[in-house]
Amino acid sequence: MAHLDITILIDAAPDVVWHVLADLERQGEWMVDVRRIDVVSERKRGAGAVFDVTSELFGLPIVRDVMEITAWDPPRRMDVLHRGQFHGTGSFILDPAAAGTTRMWWLEDFEPPLGRLGELAFRLAVRPHLLRAFGRSLRNLKRLAEARAPR
Repeated sequence: MAHLDITILIDAAPDVVWHVLADLERQGEWMVDVRRIDVVSERKRGAGAVFDVTSELFGLPIVRDVMEITAWDPPRRMDVLHRGQFHGTGSFILDPAAAGTTRMWWLEDFEPPLGRLGELAFRLAVRPHLLRAFGRSLRNLKRLAEARAPR
């Protein structure tokens, strides 16, 4: 099982951060590796919403993922089940911090494809790449949320 865990402090209240995070159709505006995102279920938000995502890996748009929202607790938590090329779970967790700020965690747990070879490739190349991409994505989300925050 592969695990990723990244966090950021955002100078905006959790409800402001949630507003950016929960707009599923627009996640590609802040997720640097997303090339296409389509909500394919009738439900557009909340538990049960399903979306189709094409992401890039090392600059190539090759990762197809189908995700289903499994937990939706505004403005605290969103969990997803990955049902595409990668099988596993993801979570966004928002915790209020001091003076109207939010500590946000992005957690991912999944099985790399190709067994032991996939696990080795993940440790050596994919994990560092994803940590950089997720870090840039969270900085983008931070910028968007802070621009919406009242001053």
